[in-house]
Amino acid sequence: MSVDEPNRRQITLACPNGLHLSPITTLVKEVAPLNADVKISFDGKSASAKSAMELMLLGAPQGAELALEATGSDADTALDAVSRVLETGGQ
Repeated sequence: MSVDEPNRRQITLACPNGLHLSPITTLVKEVAPLNADVKISFDGKSASAKSAMELMLLGAPQGAELALEATGSDADTALDAVSRVLETGGQ
């Protein structure tokens, strides 16, 4: 896959309290150093995985279906990190 072509994935949010500060902090720390632009979408809204404020504004509850999209040379690694954090409840 080309670096310019977005990688996409659908996941189910497992965090017991939804997308809140604790998993968001973990997520941003893991994704920030990567060479990837990652967008998380829910209910018609989209947020950068590198922006805690944007992620908080998504308001995704536990069990929400999230669409992930990543571009850049670390896109696969970034999607794996986002999936691991959000599908395991932020652990």
